[in-house]
Amino acid sequence: MRFLTRVHVLSALGICSILYFGWILPSLHITTRINKVWSGSSHQLVVFGDDWSDIGEYRISPPDEASAPIRDADQGGLWTEVLCKELVCDYIDNFARSALPSKDGGISGALVDNDVYMNATSHNKTDTKPLADFKMQVQQWINFEKQKRLMPGRQGKDEWTVFTVMFGVWDLWQYAALEKARAVYAIEGSIEELFHQLNTIAENSDGPIRVVLPLLFDVTFLPRFQMRKGSSAWQFAQNQHQAVFLLTYWNTALSRAASSWTAGDLFLPDINSVLVNEVRAKQLYAMGITDASGAGKQVPLFDEVETPCLAPVSESESTQDKEENTVTKCNKPTRHLFWDDMHLGGTAHGLIGREAAGLVNGNKTVNEYAREQKMSKAAINGNRHNMDSLNFRLHFPPE
Repeated sequence: MRFLTRVHVLSALGICSILYFGWILPSLHITTRINKVWSGSSHQLVVFGDDWSDIGEYRISPPDEASAPIRDADQGGLWTEVLCKELVCDYIDNFARSALPSKDGGISGALVDNDVYMNATSHNKTDTKPLADFKMQVQQWINFEKQKRLMPGRQGKDEWTVFTVMFGVWDLWQYAALEKARAVYAIEGSIEELFHQLNTIAENSDGPIRVVLPLLFDVTFLPRFQMRKGSSAWQFAQNQHQAVFLLTYWNTALSRAASSWTAGDLFLPDINSVLVNEVRAKQLYAMGITDASGAGKQVPLFDEVETPCLAPVSESESTQDKEENTVTKCNKPTRHLFWDDMHLGGTAHGLIGREAAGLVNGNKTVNEYAREQKMSKAAINGNRHNMDSLNFRLHFPPE
């Protein structure tokens, strides 16, 4: 009887083990990690961009200690970190850069092209040292790749790489203040330079590359933009109209150029759609309204979609040293859409990272047709280096 009992116990343990390894472990990405160890593969994410992507760890040319961004654990992970986790990557080679607020309270993050910016705003040049733009970040990556060959454990049998490129928030913020024609010209120059640098990355890579290139979020939703409501209602409406126009122009130009690019696979997460849907769900729920899609029926993901978690402290609220009480932190950071007046919170970054991972894992590219056409032409003409010209310049009817 005792023997049978032990047999039953051992059998039960065996069944539980099979269920655990067959069901639970895959959800934890452990199976993928085991396979990677056996195959000797190395999975990495290479990150370019501004402070919306900068994880604060640098492979080359790190900023000085005084200029390095300070991460608050309550902010949560950035979308690039979430993407890395979802794709089960081993490394994040980060070349994105952040800027600290200046003494006058202003701040400007990394741009696609510093020369385009200086030309567009030549009447308003400053002595502020610009951050590394996309071109400089790509050059830093090229230099790092040359050094990486000497690093143990970084050259596996199969080095799997996904690049992320996220610029534009600060570009639009700067160009929205310009006259429309000048702003449009600056955007066209920025998009052209962005794809020029993607070509540079492709030329310095082994085989076709994979790039995650998010469309831009509407900057008029940012708390810092909403602070402009303190000015005249007419002026705010004009600024908002201009910013939305430029956002549409940027995203449309980016999409058109991406659809005809042939040097690799491009994935374009529509983060504006993802986040605006959450804002709408919160607004409908607050009004007790449900639309045809069901939005507004369930408890929204965010309690607060306007006020950031880090909110400025008014002079009347400050009772101590002003330097120590410039902001106050919310009690539930995960329930706020925004972390501060210019940046998203961790929950929003999680949505972006998972949206991007879904596109990559599903191989949902935006330029599959262009790449197939290129391969067909190459097979006929024997020319593998035929590059289609970019086609993103748009023509809108007069207002």
